[in-house]
Amino acid sequence: MLEFMSLKDKNMIAVQGAGGKTSSVFLLANEFKSINESSLVSTTTKMGIVREDRFDYLYKFDENTKIVDGKIYFASKSRTDKKEIGFEPEFFDKIFAEGLFSNIILETDGAKTRPIKAPREDEPVNPKNITHCVGVMGLDSVNKPFGERFCHRKEYMEKIIGSPEILTTESYAQIINSNRGLFKNSYDAKKFLILNKADTEKDVANAMDIIEKIDVDVKIFVMSFGKIIEIY
Repeated sequence: MLEFMSLKDKNMIAVQGAGGKTSSVFLLANEFKSINESSLVSTTTKMGIVREDRFDYLYKFDENTKIVDGKIYFASKSRTDKKEIGFEPEFFDKIFAEGLFSNIILETDGAKTRPIKAPREDEPVNPKNITHCVGVMGLDSVNKPFGERFCHRKEYMEKIIGSPEILTTESYAQIINSNRGLFKNSYDAKKFLILNKADTEKDVANAMDIIEKIDVDVKIFVMSFGKIIEIY
């Protein structure tokens, strides 16, 4: 993905939405690792417990720690039995300005494992100086009933898509296109869309139908099992 993301010398990437944010965060981190660049992975909200085999070093913001090229660093403020607790967005604006890490990748939204959501008033929790915003949606709620089983924050989705009985490709496109939807709080960052879980021919067809309805300036990755199958 990185070769299509117009990277700068310093990058702060926010990953928001639903349907594969954490896997997308570590996909990007591993791509940085493959080109011998280090990255810091963290969150401004909460994320599921991160296994130790997903990163190289647990980072404690110790000034004496030397950052090693080609390594993935992970940091959270604290941890419960089920969640990593993140830092405030202003903290990452400060870290980014100091240049401690050339690449910061943040999960900035929560979705309770649902494939699609609309953000609450205080979501996503993005630092103001993000350079890239990656919106993620899982295709596995297309043609499913419009209810909390298949989406997160139904009451906020209703403000954008109304109250359809079924979540359609039009519903997805409306969430993408709305300034209250997937790319809310993206500021001046470059926008990228991951349509995730395109695991069947029907899923791919649904992705194409969504893409035809998008009217925002966004680079699009259609993905299946962590692999890009189409780029638009």
